[in-house]
Amino acid sequence: MKNVYLVGMMGSGKTTSGRSLAELLKLPFVDLDERIVEHAGHSINEIFKTQGEAHFRKIENELLAEVSAQIGQVVATGGGIVIAPSNRACMKSTGTVIYLKTSLKVLWDRVQKKKDRPLLGVTDPEKALAGLFYVRSPLYEASSEKVFLTDGKSSEAVALEIYKACFEKQ
Repeated sequence: MKNVYLVGMMGSGKTTSGRSLAELLKLPFVDLDERIVEHAGHSINEIFKTQGEAHFRKIENELLAEVSAQIGQVVATGGGIVIAPSNRACMKSTGTVIYLKTSLKVLWDRVQKKKDRPLLGVTDPEKALAGLFYVRSPLYEASSEKVFLTDGKSSEAVALEIYKACFEKQ
């Protein structure tokens, strides 16, 4: 089986739904953000603060290439993975890309109290989230083979919906 890549905004449930989907598929689960933290030896916030977003994206690109060299795993990506055309091409060529689509209101409800979102560490984080949402949403849509709505659903329900629609033998 090819890899399964979950893409979407921060707070869309890529990690939690990804873990559940990996269990259903009996595949290993990879959280790309966790790999970045392990690789760098610093939190994502620290990487952004001390070395900048460009350095973070460089690590993200390198680790995606490394992870995509393996097959048969569920991969939760970071929200910005789709920014680089090379990342979109890498995911499409090595797996199935699934977009966890979440409304801006639900995203804000999920992330507004979190302190581990460096791109929201600004004066108006809600406006920053909206800006990211409007820039990235078309990239998620264009790079994905399947789209699943997550509003009002548990991560387990989203994983089961993906499993039934994409992987369960009909």
